[in-house]
Amino acid sequence: MKLSRLAWMGVAAVVVTGCSSVEKERASGGFEYVNIQPTASLNIPDGLEKPEKGTQYQIPDTNIASAPVGYKVNIMAPQQVRPIGLGSRVLETETETRVYFDIVDGMGDSVTEFVRQAAFDVLERRDIEWEAVGDNRWLTEQMTVKQTIEGDSGFFGFGGESDSDLERTFHYELTQETESHQRSTALRVDVNDFTQVIGGEEQEVAPLVVRNLEADLLNAIISEVNRKQQLAVAREKAAGIETRLSKAAEGHSVFIVEDNFEQAWPLVNLALQNIGFEVEDLNRETGTYFVEYSEPGSGFLFIGGDDYEDLGIAEGEYEFRLLEDGENTSVTVYQGDEIVSDEWVNQVFEAFKNAVKQQSQL
Repeated sequence: MKLSRLAWMGVAAVVVTGCSSVEKERASGGFEYVNIQPTASLNIPDGLEKPEKGTQYQIPDTNIASAPVGYKVNIMAPQQVRPIGLGSRVLETETETRVYFDIVDGMGDSVTEFVRQAAFDVLERRDIEWEAVGDNRWLTEQMTVKQTIEGDSGFFGFGGESDSDLERTFHYELTQETESHQRSTALRVDVNDFTQVIGGEEQEVAPLVVRNLEADLLNAIISEVNRKQQLAVAREKAAGIETRLSKAAEGHSVFIVEDNFEQAWPLVNLALQNIGFEVEDLNRETGTYFVEYSEPGSGFLFIGGDDYEDLGIAEGEYEFRLLEDGENTSVTVYQGDEIVSDEWVNQVFEAFKNAVKQQSQL
């Protein structure tokens, strides 16, 4: 079995660091205390009474013959799951190596597929093969890591007078669980079938080592989700917000700005001014802009030229009423108490669409 890129980057790199930065893996100072022998019994001189022996501070007998002592003790800190991506989180009561993702801008229609693809991208980049072993569950190939441990370093809780060969094998298991509403998904990483052989003998390993392996892969996936999401948002912004024509339930034509009300409200303001509508008043609570349209060059004491094209509509006062429509915003135009005609909407559409897109790219 090949030494995968994950093993080399995620573990062997740590080994290299460990061999050159021993102080980060063990307690500082000397370890002479490990050679101290228990003191002899208290000798009471003749003529003195033996003091009563209390039990309040008595240290209980323990079997520590096989436990690491001194420089062999690994004090590496546990690696935490870091929810650095927008919409990612961990539960305070979490006992597994797991992270939750809520759908946010840039993830498209499915947070499940977005997170899953990010996980697959990380595995591919680290040259790890995997297969599906159930619904939303994947098992990687067996990972094998070989490393020489310096005897005087005590790396990962081991050491001695001579160097030793370390070999580890394990599988990664990824499990994804999506809520029924499809707007939140969880990803868990487990290390299975973990074995560690040192100097030809299988050895037990601290749970911390397995946990750190799990957290290392999960954090890489979280970072990939964050990178892909930020890149998607940047691309969407660079492309600009689109506007399309649609029909309201009552049958009249409306503009549909493909963004939520919070984003569409200021964009429509800028777009209207860009194509010749002067905003005279507004009411955000009702989502209404009160505007007046004048043909280019028709203003009072006009000097020079306007920077917008003639829309080919009647001059006068209009109302643009914005209404939240799911993830989009609909825009209905009134003149007086009447909704403008479909012909009017079609006449203005291209200029309005281009202005919204242009302003969203700034």
